Amino acid sequence: MAVGDGVTPGVNGSKTPPRERGEEVYIAALRLFKQKGYHATSMQDIAAAVGLYKGSLYHYIGSKEDLLVQVFERAMGAVLGDVERIVADGSLGPSAQLRLVVEAHVQAVAQNLDALTVYLHEFRALAGESLARVRAQRERYRELVSAVVERGVRLGEFATPDVGIAALGLLGMCNWVAQWYRPGGRLSAGEIGGYFADLVLDGLKRDQSLEPNTSSPTVSPSARTSAVE
Repeated sequence: MAVGDGVTPGVNGSKTPPRERGEEVYIAALRLFKQKGYHATSMQDIAAAVGLYKGSLYHYIGSKEDLLVQVFERAMGAVLGDVERIVADGSLGPSAQLRLVVEAHVQAVAQNLDALTVYLHEFRALAGESLARVRAQRERYRELVSAVVERGVRLGEFATPDVGIAALGLLGMCNWVAQWYRPGGRLSAGEIGGYFADLVLDGLKRDQSLEPNTSSPTVSPSARTSAVE
C-alpha cells in the first residue's frame, strides 16, 4: 500500500526515519535502473517499489536524474578515495602503487556491482551540470592512474610510449569486470585483482638492462581521452 506522508509504520507503530527511507528509494531506483534502464524507469515505478505515492518521492529526491547522479557518485567514490590515498603514499614505488590501484578497483567493482553496471551503461544519460560533475570525477581518477604510470616510466620501472592509453586500458579492463563478475564464482575479487595487477605490471615492465628513462613520456591529451570514452 502506498504511504502518502513518506513514512512507513513499523511493527511496533514506529515510522521509518527519512534517512532510511531515502536509502530505500536509492536502492529501489538502482535495482530498476539496472533491470529496465534509466530512461525506461519512471518515477511511478520507483514510488511503487517502495510503497509511496509518486508525489511523496519528492520528500527524498529532487528528480530521477538526482538518483542517477547518486549512483554515479557512489560508484566512483567507492574507489576514488582509496586510489587518492594510494597515490599520495610516497613511500610506495610505482609498481606497488599500481598493483594496489588495480586491486582496489576490482574490489570496488565487486562490492558495488549494481552501481558500476548502471554507471557503465547510463553514463551519457546525464546532461548539463550533472554530467560535468561526473566527468570531472572520472577525469580525476584517470589523472591519478596516469600519474602512477608516468612516474613508473620516469623512474625506469615501466615502459610505454603513451601513458594516457596505458591508463585507459587499465581502467577499461577493471571496469569490464562488472559485465561478467559473479559473487561466489570460481575466482574471488581479490584473486581477480591480483591476476589483473600481474597482467598490467608484466605489460608495462621495463627491460632492466636499459637505463632509466629521463624524458617525459607521452600523455594522451584530453581530446583523445574523450574520444576513447
